[in-house]
Amino acid sequence: MVKCQTYDEKEVMKAIRQSIDLLGGINTFIKAGNRVLLKSNLIFGKSPEKAVTTHPAIVRSMIQIVREAGGVPTLGDSPGMESLMKAAEKAGIKKVADETGCPLMEFNRPAIVKETKGKSFKRMEIDQSVLDADVVINLPKWKTHGQMFLTLGVKNLFGCVPGPRKALWHLKAGENRELFAQMLIDIYRVIRPSLTLLDGVVGMEGNGPGSGDPVPLGLILASSDALALDQVVCDLLGIRRESLPTNRVASEEGLASDGINVVGEKVEEVRILRFRLPELSDLGWHLPKFLKRALKNALTARPLVKEEVCKVCGQCEEICPARALTRKEALLFDYKKCIRCFCCQEMCPEGAIAIQPGWAQRLVSRKSRDVKG
Repeated sequence: MVKCQTYDEKEVMKAIRQSIDLLGGINTFIKAGNRVLLKSNLIFGKSPEKAVTTHPAIVRSMIQIVREAGGVPTLGDSPGMESLMKAAEKAGIKKVADETGCPLMEFNRPAIVKETKGKSFKRMEIDQSVLDADVVINLPKWKTHGQMFLTLGVKNLFGCVPGPRKALWHLKAGENRELFAQMLIDIYRVIRPSLTLLDGVVGMEGNGPGSGDPVPLGLILASSDALALDQVVCDLLGIRRESLPTNRVASEEGLASDGINVVGEKVEEVRILRFRLPELSDLGWHLPKFLKRALKNALTARPLVKEEVCKVCGQCEEICPARALTRKEALLFDYKKCIRCFCCQEMCPEGAIAIQPGWAQRLVSRKSRDVKG
């Protein structure tokens, strides 16, 4: 863990080198001639200042460091809506790719992985280019997430599922947060990135992962274990590690480690004291199915259109895996179909989708505040 307060390219390079050197140096992860896939967070095209995507300065530094080690880098991802080229251009990453001569590869070749060792998902669809790489370097952005609480090292690997297939996986697992977290852990088991480097110079708080607010964090974290990195971020935020669903699933499966060796900055000296987390609740996760169905709207949060912001562009309707949205003069939700995957909120370019807790959640929350008061 290393401090980095700015995206000045010299400062970013210095901090990244230091973080990797603390893990034994880049040659610990890359050998000469290795095909190295750099998996950034490129959910959709937003300018770097919006803190939606991995910053171009991080990507540029990693390309250079990989080449210095004799590796052959490629940038790859699978945006949710637009093409990789369009998203990369808006995010400033295409410029980096062009200037460095690093190929951009869109994930559009799904390959079935049968031997996943996964608990719930025995067959996974991962892009062939990910499977072909000798080394995968994971470059997530530190952000909140409307469904999964935070999107960090493990969650970033969901982008290795080719674009249209992600909607199908949301349909299979999106209604149950625990099941979705299990799917993410199963994906992590398959890919096992050699190195994860988290862009926490400026992160996102609030209504993430696409419409939250940029927040200076001043940190770069690197680890050979994305799960360990995600756990340490929870420590920095002063929340229980199990608050992150993927951490909880990993702990239940014996994958997470309590004895994480943090080198560089000390956690207690760089804690994040002010950070707005998303509105989520665990209510209803372990109820019997018949009761959960009956009380779904009461016990679960749901997406809500902010009509004063919405431009009725239709992107959320297009991305919705459950086909729960219709577009007329305004957007209309069919909450009987809605699986609460929050893809609409994640993909909305205007930040026009909010998350509204169910009435029972709001009641319990008020009662809890009254008791505390």
